[in-house]
Amino acid sequence: MKTIGTFLLLMCGVFIASSQIKENVFKEIDAYVNRTSVYMGNCPYAIVISKKGEIIYEKYYKGAGMLGEVNENSRWQLFSITKSFISALALTLVEKKQIKLDDHVSMYLAAFKTKGNGTFDRRDVTIRNLMSHTSGTAVKGVKLPATNPKDLDDVDIITQPGKDFLYSGLGMNILERTLEAATGKDLDMLLQQNVIKPLGLTSASYIYSENDPNGKVLPLRPNNYSFSKKGDRAGSGLFIAARDLNKFGQFWLHPEKLFSKDLRKEVWKWHGTRDMDGGDYGLLWWLFAEQGAYLMSGHQYKVNAVFPEKELVITVIRLPQNDEIFEFWPDKFKLVTLGNKIK
Repeated sequence: MKTIGTFLLLMCGVFIASSQIKENVFKEIDAYVNRTSVYMGNCPYAIVISKKGEIIYEKYYKGAGMLGEVNENSRWQLFSITKSFISALALTLVEKKQIKLDDHVSMYLAAFKTKGNGTFDRRDVTIRNLMSHTSGTAVKGVKLPATNPKDLDDVDIITQPGKDFLYSGLGMNILERTLEAATGKDLDMLLQQNVIKPLGLTSASYIYSENDPNGKVLPLRPNNYSFSKKGDRAGSGLFIAARDLNKFGQFWLHPEKLFSKDLRKEVWKWHGTRDMDGGDYGLLWWLFAEQGAYLMSGHQYKVNAVFPEKELVITVIRLPQNDEIFEFWPDKFKLVTLGNKIK
């Protein structure tokens, strides 16, 4: 009996020590996010952490209070995290055999059936190239045009498709048009039918105006909204609550409801590197493969980090209230490092 009692005491001590370590990491994560919040005008933020499908930490902070109450029902604009939802959509369409990642865009868009005026041939561009920002697309020689073209005949290919990485809103515009042409459906409907509704993400939607029936969302700043816009929706514009965003991250741990793990490997495989900070990119995901993490990332320091081996998802959404900026990659690396402390 003494041996059993000693064992139980030891196990209890291990559990208490493990719980204390976890609580200390939560405090460290919150302290870091809070420091960035202060830097960005004491801005609102949300933190949701889940492990094996269960939320183990959650916090909502309204900051200076300029936007009113911030809680689990608040819906935030995701900006470029939207891209990872489109990644899920594309893989689902592949699973359903409606498209292939290596389909040439020319199969679906008439303008890409000709070479174009660029150095390289539009007919060589694939869906994979668009999703990896390696399509080489430009508008009359400008790789980052201020606005998307109405006429795709103006699109030229000025670097070899599949080679040079450049994070491109133009490529996302072409991807949106491609998926719509391949299926005959609007991107909004495609995403709702194939991803959002099957996964039960009830707060997720595009919202096109203040009068949109989908409901109220947090502004970027008081009375400063940025609504969804057709043509830009593959790259931006989706709104969601923090819990649902974390739930979307959990889905990627076990994606078989929509597509195979083999297809997921394609998304989390290296496809290019951003020169400015060495950031590795897959298919609409940022890769921290050496650290065991894969990230969705959006404008204004929004992060949804997935740690498959740990079955862990860390969601951090911040809403800056000033124009201060800090480096993209170190912020993500810090959150990944802190996440790896969670046992």
